[in-house]
Amino acid sequence: MGHGNTHKILLAVFAIGLVLILLSLGQDRSLSLSSNPMREGFSFFGKGITLPFSFVHGLWTDYVALVNTRQENKELRKELQKTQVLCMTMQEVRSENERLSAMLGFKSEHKDFQLYPARLLGQDITNVFKTVIVDRGSRNKFFTDMPVVSPLGLVGRVITTSPHTSQVLLITDPNSAIPAIIEETRVKGVVKGAGTNVLNLEYVRSTELVQVGSTVVTSGLEGIFPKGMKIGVVREVNRDPHKIFTKILVAPSVEMSKIEGIFGVGRNGTDAD
Repeated sequence: MGHGNTHKILLAVFAIGLVLILLSLGQDRSLSLSSNPMREGFSFFGKGITLPFSFVHGLWTDYVALVNTRQENKELRKELQKTQVLCMTMQEVRSENERLSAMLGFKSEHKDFQLYPARLLGQDITNVFKTVIVDRGSRNKFFTDMPVVSPLGLVGRVITTSPHTSQVLLITDPNSAIPAIIEETRVKGVVKGAGTNVLNLEYVRSTELVQVGSTVVTSGLEGIFPKGMKIGVVREVNRDPHKIFTKILVAPSVEMSKIEGIFGVGRNGTDAD
């Protein structure tokens, strides 16, 4: 056994003996005041021995508490993420239900039309043409020039079909031209796409009364679009006394960048061959 260990053992024996002596003195009520310095010395000695252990115990307790707190925070973050995902899912389900309810309501209000529901599959991202692809084709009674609508209004017309898909030309495309009429004043014109989310109502004479906020609907001429389908609302009217026609801008009822569910409209309320 080394000298260092021997010194430690002697120090421990001394400390134990000192404790026993002081305990025996503490039970004697007739101790004189001369024993006070000894008790003070023992108190100082005891604190010196226990202080490191108290310090280590405090560090260990704080460390364990910190580890537990971190684990609890980790679990709480996981639960929060699950809740956020659930909320997003519920919001999507709610939006889907609202959209389907609107489509069912629209279909019930237009029983004079044969309506065929479809979903959007893709949209032209080049912006050269304003077209979309839907998940219904010739085998689903879709046909060329078939009008396409949403519960909010007119979307466009079918320009090509395959057995299971169709390409729809949107009313905002510059190649789109729709005979139209202003619902309030019965003023006729032609709605043309401008390549953006705005339409031009053309061939309306400057002498005609046209007001901002007026509703523009299909006139039924040319036989492609049924009469009375909502196209949009007059947003701007610019009259030039030196020109025959008024420049009229129309905001479409349907925001083309957000369409999802649509209907193909059977011609004259009957199935196409």
